[in-house]
Amino acid sequence: MYDTIVIGAGQAGLSAGYYLNQSKQKFILIDKGNEVGESWKERYDSLILFTPRIYSSLPGMPIEGEKQGFPTKDEIVSYLKKYADQFKIPIQFNTEVINVSRINGNFLIKTKKGEYQAKNVVIATGPFQTPSIPPFSRGLPHNVKQLHSSQYKNPGQLIDGNVLVIGGGNSGAQIAAELSKQRQTYLACSRNLKYLPLTVGRKSIFSWFDKLGILKVNHTSLIGKLLQQKGDPIFELN
Repeated sequence: MYDTIVIGAGQAGLSAGYYLNQSKQKFILIDKGNEVGESWKERYDSLILFTPRIYSSLPGMPIEGEKQGFPTKDEIVSYLKKYADQFKIPIQFNTEVINVSRINGNFLIKTKKGEYQAKNVVIATGPFQTPSIPPFSRGLPHNVKQLHSSQYKNPGQLIDGNVLVIGGGNSGAQIAAELSKQRQTYLACSRNLKYLPLTVGRKSIFSWFDKLGILKVNHTSLIGKLLQQKGDPIFELN
């Protein structure tokens, strides 16, 4: 019986592990992946975070390098592995959770490797684990190369010709910007995109957000509600 089981060993799970270590609880992180940072490792080659190192670090351990600089995905993979080692966070890999249920006031976690029991469960799997692929994609001709963003690594995967990127989030915009350097590229999205610069006065725009208190607003506050209505902006691409 564990005091707490954390499902997911990404940045949220590792942060939870850091604080659970301080509480002296008996706990473990379980993750279906093979290693720390696996989901970052699998993303497209050119991925660079739009949050600087100073705002991308986990509790207790800053990311090395220029604080206002923007880390690459490989840098994040290396950092997460060092973080898990530094704080000796217990992780059980290759353990996919099938079901979580409540029994006699405790939790029963069924996995493909057996069952675990815990007094508390923290879900730290993230919200974007299942690709969202529109049904119309099944009706496209076979000679149209289709890739979900989770499968995209670099332009070398595509066949000759122009390209349509569907989805105007930061990942879609970054991928479209990369592809536009080599071929005619179109970006399709359901709303007018709003762009914000990555830096203002040689500092990350998040530094200014922090000074203005925007990073700490509650989602139920007036400012929080206004930000939610506007949706996510696209940050300036290099």
